Amino acid sequence: MTSNLIGVLAALSLAIGTAASALSQAQQAATIEARTAAGGVAVTWRLAQPTTEVAFLDPAIIRNLWTVTTPGLTLADGVVKSDRPFDTFQILIAPDAAEVDRVYMGLTRVGAGHVLYGPGLELKGMDAELTAQPVAGETTLPQADAIKGYAYIGPEAAVTRRDGGAVVTGASVPASLSKLMGDGFLAAQAFYGARLGRDLPYQPVLIVTTDSPGPTTFRGDVTDTGVISTRFFGTSWDAPAEDVAGPLSTFVWHETFHLWNGHGLTLKDGDSAPWLHEGGAEYGALVAAASSGVIDEAQARSSLARRLNGCRATLKDRDYDPRRLQSGSSVYDCGVLIQWIADLEVRRASDGRRDILDLWKTMLDARRAGDGYGVADFRALLPADSGANILLDAPGADRWTGIEARLTALGVSLVDQPGRGDYRRAALVHLNAQNCTGGGTGFYQVREGIQLDTTDKCGVLSGSPVLASIEDHDPYADAEAMFVAIQTRCVEGLPVRYRFQDGQAVEAVCKAPLAQPKAWVVTAAPALTTRAT
Repeated sequence: MTSNLIGVLAALSLAIGTAASALSQAQQAATIEARTAAGGVAVTWRLAQPTTEVAFLDPAIIRNLWTVTTPGLTLADGVVKSDRPFDTFQILIAPDAAEVDRVYMGLTRVGAGHVLYGPGLELKGMDAELTAQPVAGETTLPQADAIKGYAYIGPEAAVTRRDGGAVVTGASVPASLSKLMGDGFLAAQAFYGARLGRDLPYQPVLIVTTDSPGPTTFRGDVTDTGVISTRFFGTSWDAPAEDVAGPLSTFVWHETFHLWNGHGLTLKDGDSAPWLHEGGAEYGALVAAASSGVIDEAQARSSLARRLNGCRATLKDRDYDPRRLQSGSSVYDCGVLIQWIADLEVRRASDGRRDILDLWKTMLDARRAGDGYGVADFRALLPADSGANILLDAPGADRWTGIEARLTALGVSLVDQPGRGDYRRAALVHLNAQNCTGGGTGFYQVREGIQLDTTDKCGVLSGSPVLASIEDHDPYADAEAMFVAIQTRCVEGLPVRYRFQDGQAVEAVCKAPLAQPKAWVVTAAPALTTRAT
């Protein structure tokens, strides 16, 4: 009797607990609606139960241009609060004011439309569904699961629907750029589909806008909705400069590769080792573009040399520290170098029957149904003596002689021959390091010229100024002459004279010698061209 009663009470307790859990789960939900509004996109959250505080799930999204329009509520540090319980609130989201490293844009303008980042709207502890509400003449893409990634809300007239996906083009995008991006998007899908498989879980969408706030000249990213957002800053996209036109030709090929290696499966080391999926996409783009006639082998070698030298400049002779490959250009530079070495090795071992895309297909096929892929899965497919191990495992002092020897053994010819960009990088990075006490040691090329990427801890170079001259030399056009002038001043411990484009003149500290840059030119290498099927 007692035993039966205990059993009944236990069952009842379990039922009550299960019901309470189900009720709690049902209450932990929100519906989100977004629609175009003056100044951006108005987003309304409706909660299942009242509360006095909710927090956004992703703290990395920049929300300084988000304005709560519901009376009595505030937004600070990613938290919406009120003194009184609320179950509905609205925020007007304005387009982001700047591109910031690898952070997803919360809202980007595309002509009269916008691209909204769905995951940035999610709240902690709540499941959510995002619905875009188009007004007359508007459409939305994608049609489902908008909360998982980018979503377009804007004029239907900006959308071209083609076999292989839709292309959204901002009103100010030049026809030449639109064609380059749209044609590349479709061609890349065909190439990667033939080599990596055609089972994408979504209908891809490409968005092209020249309404980027900058400061970077062009950037792109891909989300789990299959939406590729490409953003261009400035007004010269009908005839881009030569040093921009080269990387631009493979840009959309890189982003399209991420439909295979970055979304629809889990990245085990996406934050700790982004060099794997970013380097895979960048190198895959070079191989695919070269094999499709978009670039020639000379252009491919030039790009590989730039990545090789960029990695060398970042890691120098220091022992490997994974933190150095978690942000900035080193993610791409060193990632491409590792992929190039792996490709050369697999081609040689198979007498050209296999290449880097076979390696990626093997890894993706094996890990797609499981817990995703990571660095360990990639390295397990490399030979035990792979040259990639030299970069990742060897002592820093031996790294670059070892890399040079391995590349030479694989048929690559290298000549030390610094170019204008190498002199510019060496000089600006050296001076930033001399004047900054923490952070901010890089620079950007922007429409106005060269802009420093400096924090408020960089003395007279603080505030990310745009440069007019250094020692009376244009840092873009006269980089080598500028380098020599700076080198002379630094040897004597004299200050280096800057002039900013706002007219301000400053003198920056330089008390350490400026070393001659080392930069390889790839004079010969095995062709990147490979089979298309």
